Amino acid sequence: MEWMKLHEHFGAELESDLRNITNVIVSSYDGLPYHLKSIFLYLCIFPQNCDIRCNRLLRRWMAEGYIAKNRDMPVEEVAERFYNELMNRSMIQPSKKKKKIIPSFGVGRSTIHSMLLQIILPKAIEENQLFLIEKQCNGVPQSKIRHLVVSRWNKDKKLENINLSYIRSLTVFGDCPVSLISPKMRLLRVLDLEDTTDVKNEDLRHIGNLYHLRYLSLRGKNISRLPSSLQNLRYLETLDIQGTKVTQLPRGIVKLEKLRYILAGVNFSKDLLQKVAQVEMDNQKTTLMGNMAAFQCCNCSEISNRYQLSVKAPKGIEKLRNLHMLGAFNVVRGHGVARRLEHLTDLQRLGVTVTGLSEKGSQELCHSIGKLGRLQRLEVRSHSLEFLAKMDESATPKHLASLKLLGNLSLLPKWIASLNDLTKVRLLGTKLEQGQVDILGNLRSLAFLGLWEKSYIGESLCFCTSKFPKLKFLDIDGLQKIKMVMVQEPEVKFLNIDGQDKIEIKVHAMPELEQLWVQNCRALSDSADALSGIPHLVNLNELVVKQCGEKEKLIETLQWQISQWQVSLHKKRPKFFIGKIILPASSQPNTSTAAG
Repeated sequence: MEWMKLHEHFGAELESDLRNITNVIVSSYDGLPYHLKSIFLYLCIFPQNCDIRCNRLLRRWMAEGYIAKNRDMPVEEVAERFYNELMNRSMIQPSKKKKKIIPSFGVGRSTIHSMLLQIILPKAIEENQLFLIEKQCNGVPQSKIRHLVVSRWNKDKKLENINLSYIRSLTVFGDCPVSLISPKMRLLRVLDLEDTTDVKNEDLRHIGNLYHLRYLSLRGKNISRLPSSLQNLRYLETLDIQGTKVTQLPRGIVKLEKLRYILAGVNFSKDLLQKVAQVEMDNQKTTLMGNMAAFQCCNCSEISNRYQLSVKAPKGIEKLRNLHMLGAFNVVRGHGVARRLEHLTDLQRLGVTVTGLSEKGSQELCHSIGKLGRLQRLEVRSHSLEFLAKMDESATPKHLASLKLLGNLSLLPKWIASLNDLTKVRLLGTKLEQGQVDILGNLRSLAFLGLWEKSYIGESLCFCTSKFPKLKFLDIDGLQKIKMVMVQEPEVKFLNIDGQDKIEIKVHAMPELEQLWVQNCRALSDSADALSGIPHLVNLNELVVKQCGEKEKLIETLQWQISQWQVSLHKKRPKFFIGKIILPASSQPNTSTAAG
């Protein structure tokens, strides 16, 4: 009843006392179920306007012990359910910044409103025993600290007065204090250095003394080697070294039987093909200069490792039976990892880089992937991906939801057509033709398709009627040869139901498409036919044309088409993005605007 009264008289309440906003927010927090309060306060660890990766947050919750297994439901699903509850209550919200960069299905990143953060921060400090070290911070708390956050570090400050023995989580933003990682942190569960700027190898020398550590993130840091003492962390669940220079995991890592997530190497991104080319070029320089002098060869080896694309897994990796995620790691000739992968039966996400593998090794890898019945995300990188065709269709993981492929493929493996749960496909360097794209169009659940650099070799790309029935986002990026993208006109069909009069229906191409991005396609024709059939996309709400050169005629045509769209024909008013310019459907065409 109180909420109903507030809703009915909200304007009057605000006029009488703006402090009621605080009361509303506090009431929202007080109304949270007990199991959501602690994990909600945990968000205060992240600074204002910080985009928080969902997986990062969920794995930290699990490491802290906030998420308990619910009967037969995996702890990951319980954590995701709690996350969605907070999202549905609007206590957290999807990140707006992330949406502008790479849209995703589901919430990949979230944020907490600054007003909400300021109001609940005192509660987090009191109840969660949170302590923030900032430039303007002077005092040291007398009570026990459970969560220590170092933000905007002042080098003149000292940490000697802080009792580190009770700290459960340490999170650093910006500069990292020298020798911050101390053996005194004997109860530490979470060490998150993802947002630091200056972590070095020697800063990790005490890592093996943190016996209770469950979450370790060094993502994107200038780290090239992990200490052998890592093997002492018997409770470690998450090891995130993605984007670092680490190319070899320590041998003792196979002793960490509780490991669930190993993230390493370079993330699968639009510029990954360029990084591969850079590594090959650096390796050629290393070979040439290595013949001149031994010391020069050593220096060049550092240059050739500038981009770490994957890591080499140690022997015995199959002992880590609890692994849910492994990638990206290198499968090389004679290492025997390919055949041992089949023992990791709990794997849900796998990323491999295939280097110099023999035909027998390729068959073993395909056989092992086929044995991973719980696999949901698969990523394969290789100079040639043709060996994937040898995978037995009957043994292919049937619940794959995401597939990422980098390398020459030409023809898609037949087993891809049977992946009815596949929702995301990202392709790089696959060199497909029109017929192969049509095969992808038959996937009934596909919602995201990324056709990136050298993934398609034709000059025209056509999307036919009845293809891609569930596709919501199409991202065409870096196809240097493509001149035309065509959406076929809808076909009229007649249905005769129970002998009654025939019913006329229209069958569209990509009937549920909401976002179409065309970027970095310089060969795109400057004519009305370059992007033809766009008005047939009845659910389109965003069209992006960027970095395609000066296309005055094309842009003029698209602006006119969008200005003519009526609300009765489209569920949402489409927006047209040209560079940084946004043109809604109701705007007037501007013939002087060109794609930047």
